[in-house]
Amino acid sequence: MTLQQLRYVHAVATEKHFGKAAALCRVSQPTLSMQLKKLEMEVGSPLFDRSQQPIALTEVGQQVHTRALRILEELEGLSDWMQGATERVDGFVRLALLPTLAPSLLPRLMPLLLTQFPKLEVEVLERTTGDMLQDLERGTVDAGILATPLPDDSLRTIPVFMEPLFAYVHEQHPAAAIPSGQVTAEDLPVETMLLLEEGHCFRSQALQLCGSSDRGTNLGYRCESGSLETLKRLVRETGGSTLIPGLEALGLPDDVHVRAFNAPQPAREVSLVVRQNYHREALLHGLKDAIMRAVPQDYRAFPNYRRLPWQPL
Repeated sequence: MTLQQLRYVHAVATEKHFGKAAALCRVSQPTLSMQLKKLEMEVGSPLFDRSQQPIALTEVGQQVHTRALRILEELEGLSDWMQGATERVDGFVRLALLPTLAPSLLPRLMPLLLTQFPKLEVEVLERTTGDMLQDLERGTVDAGILATPLPDDSLRTIPVFMEPLFAYVHEQHPAAAIPSGQVTAEDLPVETMLLLEEGHCFRSQALQLCGSSDRGTNLGYRCESGSLETLKRLVRETGGSTLIPGLEALGLPDDVHVRAFNAPQPAREVSLVVRQNYHREALLHGLKDAIMRAVPQDYRAFPNYRRLPWQPL
């Protein structure tokens, strides 16, 4: 078993295609395939299911890839340490965000990153929590911005800010008539609520806050969408209510449908998440600093909010 073979395993696991993996490794496809065959003979089991399109890791392949990734990261960390790269913020980083964070956070964050770190090349991806956790474990994503705490400690979590939740209600919803303009969870009966579809962590927090039975039954229909914009428009046109994140609400200063919650406001903790052995400390510090500067100062006041953790449903 050689380091080069482990690099080939990681390339195929990432690209899910032998030709693309060979191009990534700058070798011919026959060379890559031959080395992987040798490794499979040494392991005594196929590492890839070649009958699938795209190519997928077998169960043994998953185990080999997980260990290979750790070895390669340790080697890369040693190399970077020797070259001083851990103290620089440059090179390439693949950053993933939740779909409920990306539209409101990215326009605030990217100008800061481009100005502060002009030598850093950033690739941004939108991922649901489940997919992002898998990508982080596999090494196909370097860092994620998502809601925490996570159900286990296999990944390193760096809390950055708390994002309060807001209600979004139709003008004729009973909650819209509350004189203070602030609502409680009890003011938002689940029978009038629309939610994001399964797979979105914001759905998990909405269910924790407002319950899960009989959603939308008083509206004459039930709808679970992958888009906050769709839910907001449905509330405006057909009635009912939904929940929106705080950064989304900041972009709607004159929208009469937005209502804050009574203190302590329910909120989700937003964190930077990386693998435990991720070594680019200067990059993580720079990302955290830029994210904190991209959000309102009171979002950094963790004790002022009631945290609703992400829970797999």
